[in-house]
Amino acid sequence: MHSLLGKYIFSCEGDVASFSHGERNKPRVAFSRQKNESPHVKDGINNCVVQSNHGAVNSDQKGTKVAAHYQFNVGGGQSKVIRLRLQSSSSDLKAKPFGKQFDEVFADRLREADEFYKSVTTPPSVNADTAKVMRPALAGMLWSKQFFFFDGDNWLDEHHSNPLHHGYRNSRTRSGTHMLNQDIISMPDKWEYPWYAAWDLAFHTVPLSIVDSDFRQAADDLMLRTAYPASQRPECLPTSGTLAT
Repeated sequence: MHSLLGKYIFSCEGDVASFSHGERNKPRVAFSRQKNESPHVKDGINNCVVQSNHGAVNSDQKGTKVAAHYQFNVGGGQSKVIRLRLQSSSSDLKAKPFGKQFDEVFADRLREADEFYKSVTTPPSVNADTAKVMRPALAGMLWSKQFFFFDGDNWLDEHHSNPLHHGYRNSRTRSGTHMLNQDIISMPDKWEYPWYAAWDLAFHTVPLSIVDSDFRQAADDLMLRTAYPASQRPECLPTSGTLAT
């Protein structure tokens, strides 16, 4: 359930769902001295899969974070298909999400994707091999479009790095007290955020202009809003000229 998007159902073929909660594992965070409210925290799925700690996920199959955990032995030259589906709660296919209609919809989306990428990889200078490289590269840029929520003032408080408070720790995001980001942005290098580098965003706009020019222009406008630029760090301030490169 989402306040703006409404209710959706995510279906996984088979009984493979593992649930936990989205809250951080506070005792493992260096700056935190608090205890967890629940034993099923955000790294619970990792601990279940990697460390075989099955108590780290909720056996009641409830939580705010979920993953589909499949285990297969796939031999050389073999393949295995995993079917997943995201659909509106108003759909009448909830009982049978993986029937004939699923295969038809999947075939339609694959055909549309083939047609789209063919239309953007057909200049005379692009041969068949180059087109095969361009398609996954461009798809990766589209996949990097993600919703990003960041309350800068709250983040700095949690990390004891708020320059407005006594005894704060030095941090390269210390100038972000004004930030309240809640937008869809291009994030290929997610580990860098919330520190925005103008050169990264400039690189993003080149491939994005090929496959989604409207989003590229929206990103240009977005980064000039007062909720993003950091006046004390000019190298972190993406400018219109930089983004349009």
